[in-house]
Amino acid sequence: MSNILKDISILYVEDEPEVQEGYAKALRRICDDLLLASNGEEGYKVYQNAQSDIVISDIKMPVMNGLDMIKKIKEINPDAKIIITTAHSESAYMMEAISYHVDGYLLKPVDKKSMIELVEKIASNIILERENETYKKILQYIINSKNTLSLLIEGREPYFASRSFLKLFGIESVEKLNKRFSSILEMFSISEENLKELDLNIDSQRECFLYKYLMSIKERDRIITIQDSYKNNRKFYVNIAKINARYCLVNLTDFTNIDKEIKSVIERIYIDGLTKIYNRNKLEEVFEYEVKQYKRHKQPFSVVLFDIDFFKNFNDTYGHMIGDEILVLLTESVRENIRQSDLFVRWGGEEFVILFTNTILEDALKSAEKLRRIIESLEHELAGNITASFGLTQFRENDDINALFLRADEAMYEAKSSGRNCIKFIK
Repeated sequence: MSNILKDISILYVEDEPEVQEGYAKALRRICDDLLLASNGEEGYKVYQNAQSDIVISDIKMPVMNGLDMIKKIKEINPDAKIIITTAHSESAYMMEAISYHVDGYLLKPVDKKSMIELVEKIASNIILERENETYKKILQYIINSKNTLSLLIEGREPYFASRSFLKLFGIESVEKLNKRFSSILEMFSISEENLKELDLNIDSQRECFLYKYLMSIKERDRIITIQDSYKNNRKFYVNIAKINARYCLVNLTDFTNIDKEIKSVIERIYIDGLTKIYNRNKLEEVFEYEVKQYKRHKQPFSVVLFDIDFFKNFNDTYGHMIGDEILVLLTESVRENIRQSDLFVRWGGEEFVILFTNTILEDALKSAEKLRRIIESLEHELAGNITASFGLTQFRENDDINALFLRADEAMYEAKSSGRNCIKFIK
């Protein structure tokens, strides 16, 4: 299977069963996430739920034709990627299709190889757009949180540099910077061959080649390595603005510690400070994903809400530090005994949630019982034994996150009322 299509979903709409079956078979060889529909109305309903990345559709179909479906899809998502399959005799429909800005046309009978090539081409563009969007978000965060280093370039030579830029090289003036490097291209490790490969004119000494070069490469490739005055290799993102034909302004943003910064941001957003497991923010994000998986593939999932029995007594008797130790002891034990695919979350205070992915209620009940016994066996050296009460439920067709957790909460309080240290469930 092409790696390009690993994370791409396709909706294929065709009213002729034999035709649909043949091309669906070819599409499944390259795509894990393929949805099918037999007319425009059905295709539109499927798209409303799944919002597939690429839609391939016939034009002439019963109930609702392909063009009417495309029009309605474009109302949901103006940027939807559409491929239409059409016969020569349908030229009248083609003009209308053009007005909807479809992304490709395939003449019937459709050549399967041509279909795959077109799908892969569109998929590549989708992935590139996603990558660029990710890079832009990262860059925006860094640029907003760090002071950049500035350099004004005339042709190939530095004309003015900020103090912070000069300090990077341990140099006091632009004149010394010019003596250190033969040209701005050398400073940024760009060779004449790099320019020639991109068919850039390199004859004029007065034109800003760095601008031409950076505008000719992908945005994510504008990260360069510079050796500072301490011989440390540091990574910078190069942002450049053209002032006129001769001058351009460069800002460098330090990317050296980008991985650490991104991890730090993610931790602040998604990780509970005390227990180091996920918090509600992560749960809401994963819940949305699991709902999509259910709508696309009918993949079930269940949640269990549980809290520590008589936790207030622990805090009142032994103090909040001991209470925190109990929370950490419990989370470490639970985390070691759930699947990597399951999501373990601190809901708040002494309450916790586990989202069991791709799991029906009966199987989730077995897993919850295992965890109940593990918690029951825990013993804090000062506070003694720990128990917890569990409320379990499975996602239903029309659930939102509030409805799902209201049932889990009701089941948990039933467990509390039944003597604690037990599991109750609501189907």
